[in-house]
Amino acid sequence: MRVLIDGACPYCRALGRTLKALGGTLQVVPLQEASGLDPKALLEELHVLEGDRTHRGYAALLALARRLPLLWPLYPVLLLLVPFGTGERLYRFLAKRRPRARASRGGDHP
Repeated sequence: MRVLIDGACPYCRALGRTLKALGGTLQVVPLQEASGLDPKALLEELHVLEGDRTHRGYAALLALARRLPLLWPLYPVLLLLVPFGTGERLYRFLAKRRPRARASRGGDHP
């Protein structure tokens, strides 16, 4: 499983360090090094690559919680936020407020 994070975002880098500390066979890769995926979409939401599947946004968080044993206790809570798109809306609310997302809305990022 590979997690693509924004290497220019302090929140994303902190998430990457945390995920690495949780162990497993997880690879954390800056999205700036990714190829074959839409660069704009990569900047808008977290991407987790699992085999031939790509999980984005809240689904990426669910995939991580399902995969990492230390996050298993959170998985049922995250599932409770799926109905009616609650988890996805919360994810988008937080994602729009990360430092890189604020800078890129002004048009100064490709």
